[in-house]
Amino acid sequence: MPPTDASDRSEVNKPRTILIADDSEMVRTKIRQALERGTDFEICGEATDGLEAVAKAKELTPDLILLDVKMPRLTGLEVAGILRHTQPGIRIMMVTMYAEELNKRLTSLFGIDAVFSKSEGVTRLIERVENLLAA
Repeated sequence: MPPTDASDRSEVNKPRTILIADDSEMVRTKIRQALERGTDFEICGEATDGLEAVAKAKELTPDLILLDVKMPRLTGLEVAGILRHTQPGIRIMMVTMYAEELNKRLTSLFGIDAVFSKSEGVTRLIERVENLLAA
């Protein structure tokens, strides 16, 4: 059935939203620029530590959160565990230099949808985000 009013149409055409949570401003900026330049996704916000990531995820309800493992106040794993219980619809991708240390059992336990190594570069990150949000 086609949309019946303007609000229905805006939901259909609404871009997928992403929250970036990393304590490094340089990393957040690089990811933001790559996604804004290379995709139709909307960066709805950024967080600099784990507590801020939880608060912004609750406030902004993004489709995906890109989450660093090592952040102040709460680690990325702690944030993932909280979000999996409070906002199960949010997709979670860990973006870390320590990807090889995160085994499948651990990521499954915390409800993480994907793990991405920062060393793979932004082009590969864009591909992984597109695949994750298309699923």
